[in-house]
Amino acid sequence: FPSHDRTREHDIQEVKALLPGGNCHIFWSEEGGGEVHRIWDTLFLFEIPQYGGEGRFAQAFRLDEAEKLVDLARTWT
Repeated sequence: FPSHDRTREHDIQEVKALLPGGNCHIFWSEEGGGEVHRIWDTLFLFEIPQYGGEGRFAQAFRLDEAEKLVDLARTWT
């Protein structure tokens, strides 16, 4: 999985590169992080709790809101 060492810009580019039906992890560490799913033209962000487990839906974003999505995930500790 990705790590917290990755930059904000790298996470944004990974989200923007998602194809419909794709997913990725952002701002990831042993404390959990964000899981992003692209369904059609919408990005769905889930917060994955510490040590994994069931993700919790956080928010849906338009494709042009990748920066806002990443910024929200990076507020989680």
